[in-house]
Amino acid sequence: MAEREQPTGPGPEPDLRARIQARVAERRADRAAEQERAGTPAAQQPAADGSTGEPAAPASRSRPVTWVGRLTHTLAFLLAVTVTVVAMRSFVISSYYIPSASMEPTLHGCQSCQPDLVLVDKLSYRFSSVARADVVVFDRPPLAPPEAAELIKRVIGLPGETISGRGGKVFVGTKALAEPYVNPACGPIADFAAVKVPAGTYFMMGDNRCDSLDSRIFGAIPGSSIVGRAVAVSWPVKHLRWL
Repeated sequence: MAEREQPTGPGPEPDLRARIQARVAERRADRAAEQERAGTPAAQQPAADGSTGEPAAPASRSRPVTWVGRLTHTLAFLLAVTVTVVAMRSFVISSYYIPSASMEPTLHGCQSCQPDLVLVDKLSYRFSSVARADVVVFDRPPLAPPEAAELIKRVIGLPGETISGRGGKVFVGTKALAEPYVNPACGPIADFAAVKVPAGTYFMMGDNRCDSLDSRIFGAIPGSSIVGRAVAVSWPVKHLRWL
């Protein structure tokens, strides 16, 4: 009887091959058990060759930006800027042109020239009190001339004080005010009778005392009508300064 031909290839003996296959199956079973305990489906874990068993996802590609997308982004940006500007003008800061010469020489304004543009802080009086000598913008009181919706003057009298003018000076009670901001070209101020400033109101006067319709005419103004405090001159360039 002829002898069985022995395999000549490099592969392992049948019993060794069986042991390797059993070992691979055992490792796969161990991995499957670990994945099940971890709560991850076995099909999503890498196989022995490093694959996951799932088809590979196509590489993501950036979508081209269309003119519609650019227009949408531009409109959104402009809307955000508009909302910010409106909010700032309404609640934080605004600008006002000086309508007359009533605040000379501190602020310049006239009908035939380029008036000063002042920045007005609308927020500070929410956290602090109105102080004497502050330059403020306020809504036009009923007895003031109707040329402008807002006026700008300097705070002279505070609530509860008595203000008067005599001997060319302004007095708070019995004390004369030092007023370096007054226009010297006006000369001494005209006398006016003592006025008791009511609670919650303020006595306003222009720095150009001989050309200012102020609380001497229309009385003290309520604090609720104050728009804000003038903090700087922003235009023209040659007048730029803090107030």
